[in-house]
Amino acid sequence: MILPSVRVFALGDVVLQGAPADAPGYVFSGRVLITIRVPARIQTVKVVFQTAQGGRWARLRHRDTSSDAADNVSFSDSVYSSAGEVWARGTYEFFFRIVLPGDLGETMFTAHKRVAYEVRAQLSGSVRREAVRPVAVKRMPYFGSAWEALASDMVHVSAVWRDRIEMCALGCSRVQRDGQPLRVTGVVRALEKGFCLTKVGVILEERTRCRSARSTSESHVAASRFLRAGEHGDWHGRAIVDQMAFDLELRIPPAYKIQYDVKHGPVTVSHRLAFVVAVVDQFGHGTSLRLFTPLHIMPHDCVDLHDELPAYADVQADRVLLTAD
Repeated sequence: MILPSVRVFALGDVVLQGAPADAPGYVFSGRVLITIRVPARIQTVKVVFQTAQGGRWARLRHRDTSSDAADNVSFSDSVYSSAGEVWARGTYEFFFRIVLPGDLGETMFTAHKRVAYEVRAQLSGSVRREAVRPVAVKRMPYFGSAWEALASDMVHVSAVWRDRIEMCALGCSRVQRDGQPLRVTGVVRALEKGFCLTKVGVILEERTRCRSARSTSESHVAASRFLRAGEHGDWHGRAIVDQMAFDLELRIPPAYKIQYDVKHGPVTVSHRLAFVVAVVDQFGHGTSLRLFTPLHIMPHDCVDLHDELPAYADVQADRVLLTAD
């Protein structure tokens, strides 16, 4: 038996604006394409936005992605209904529109909580077919909020260790996007003689905190970049004379291999950048130093505060208006 094919296309991910208590609803829309190869009796075509079941997102974090029962949601739109009309061969197109609440939990894959969503198109009648596509729910600050100023706030932080070593990190924005390079300049200054440099690098750390009766937190290194000996000049093992500066570049992992910042709810996620150096004094005693400063990992729309032209990656949203014979 030749079965019909069902394809579902969503117009991007769900991007909510503002805190859960203040965010307006979001209109999630797209289209369903159904190709009938052999005439069939069709009764309903339904589109459901719901909590993802199973492991369709597991490849992102290599973990079980089942959501907590309290986070299960389901919203639907019935785009076609009949008593059982027979569809002839051909391709049929239906548009769907689902209104989602502004307090949806963001897509999240952490040790404390896992939330994932999908859009599912269901065809029923003499045959039953369905198509599923994962959808991410993201949250961004509302326009005009104080968070917008962070996009132009540059990192410039310094600290002194025991009046012996001064460290400084500067140059990058505090708001960063997933999958993009992060460039920062690290400066090491010796305030007394006899120190040699043995290690230089940067670390991007992700911290997850669970606000429960027993508050717990977990930190792990999301990305790191350390200079090899001989890279960026002959610095390894050399005495620090006055100061030494290093231009470092770190590649931020793609979305959900690094989690976006989450500021609301029982589980929050935050990030910080560490400029790391290791020094050895004249007596051979080694010390590892880290200079931390907060960073914010946000969806692309949180940084590009203006409309962009469509990218080729959005070609699935195109419609064929006319074909040549």
